[in-house]
Amino acid sequence: MSTVIGPVTEEMLVLAVGVVAAILGVYLVLWGVIGFRRAIAVWRSDPVPIGEAYRSDGTIEVEGTAEELSRTLRSPYDNARTLAYSYSKKRKEREQNEDGEYETEWKTLDSGGESAPFLVTDDTGSVPVDPAAATLGLDTEYSNRTGDIKKTESRIDPGDGIHVIGQKRSAVETDAELDDHRTYIGDGREAPTFRVTDGGELETVARMFGRSLGSVVLGAALVVGFGYLVLSSFPGIAAAFGVSGI
Repeated sequence: MSTVIGPVTEEMLVLAVGVVAAILGVYLVLWGVIGFRRAIAVWRSDPVPIGEAYRSDGTIEVEGTAEELSRTLRSPYDNARTLAYSYSKKRKEREQNEDGEYETEWKTLDSGGESAPFLVTDDTGSVPVDPAAATLGLDTEYSNRTGDIKKTESRIDPGDGIHVIGQKRSAVETDAELDDHRTYIGDGREAPTFRVTDGGELETVARMFGRSLGSVVLGAALVVGFGYLVLSSFPGIAAAFGVSGI
C-alpha cells in the first residue's frame, strides 16, 4: 500500500525525481554527442600560419606563442603575470555517511577566473584573440596546500605555446582592447567551437573528447537509473515489458 504524503504518494515523488533525472541524462548525452562532433571537426582541420589567417574568413585555427597585447593580469595566489587564469580554494572535510563511516572530500570555498585579450604569434605574424567567450584549456601552474586548505591556479602566461580555434571577427564588433588591430579571433556561429588551449591541437582534441565522454557516461547512467527506478517502483510496468527479478 502506498504511503500518502498529503495528496502525493511516494510513487509519484519517485516518478517525478526519475523524470527529472532522465531529462537531465538525455540532455547530457546530447551535449556529449555534439561535443564529439566538434572535436572531430577540430581534428580534421589543420592550423594555418598566422600570416595567412588574415586572408581567411569564417573559422580560423592557429598555433603559436601567447604574448601580451595591451595589458596583463595578476593571478590571485601566485601573483604571476598572466593572460588568462582560473583559481580555486578548497577545504578538506570529513563527513560521516549513513553507514557511520567517515568520507573525505574537498569542498570549494572560492573559485573564479579572468582573461585579457592577447596576441598569438608565430614566425609569419600575430593575431589578437579575445578569449572572453572562449572555453579555456588551462594547465595547472600553481598548487599549494597548507593544512586542510588547498589553493590552485591554472593559467596561460606570456610565452606559453597555445592552440586557438574560433571565428575571424571585425574589431568594430567588440569593446575589447585590441589596439589598432582591425580583426581578431573570437566567438561566432561559423566556427565549430571557440577554444583557447595551453598546448597544441592534440591537447585541444583530447580535452574535448574527455569532456564529451564524461557527459555521455553520466547522462547514460542517469537514464539507466531512471529506467531501473521506474521498473522497480512500478512492477506492473516491468511485467508489461516482460522484465522480472527487479
